[in-house]
Amino acid sequence: MRLTKTHKIGIGSALGLLVFTVGYISVRAKKRDARYAQLVKAISGVLTDIGGGLDSAKAFDLHYKARVLQNVSQTVITLKKQTATGYANQINSALTPWYLNDDEEKIYGIFRGLKDKVQVSQLANAYQEEYGNNLIDVLKDRLSTSEVKIIMGIVAKLPPYRTL
Repeated sequence: MRLTKTHKIGIGSALGLLVFTVGYISVRAKKRDARYAQLVKAISGVLTDIGGGLDSAKAFDLHYKARVLQNVSQTVITLKKQTATGYANQINSALTPWYLNDDEEKIYGIFRGLKDKVQVSQLANAYQEEYGNNLIDVLKDRLSTSEVKIIMGIVAKLPPYRTL
């Protein structure tokens, strides 16, 4: 004769187990959502840091100067085309072949010498005309994130334009 033990789970026990399971899943989902929110926040922070703010990224727009000239009634101070081309050539020469020993300080110096975002736009336009590449894309490709952040920080501090 074989004896077997059977366990009967009452409705109360089953309901308790169900509540526990739902609660456990809910807590796990909240933790997952919290981790996801932290990840999104971190990614957004990195992207913001790289961009140096929306306004500095606008300065690299090839049409920024034209929009400023169109919207400002006073005479806007701009670089001579040959000066902007000279700066573009200096940046290009600071970016050595094979990504070895790029001269970041020289690039920082060029951006520190610019007086406003219109001049940044003129530089970006001159670089595009001379080398057929978008300047900000080249900088992001060739320099580290922290180096691009320094450049964007320099540009962010510049006024949008200057007038006579």
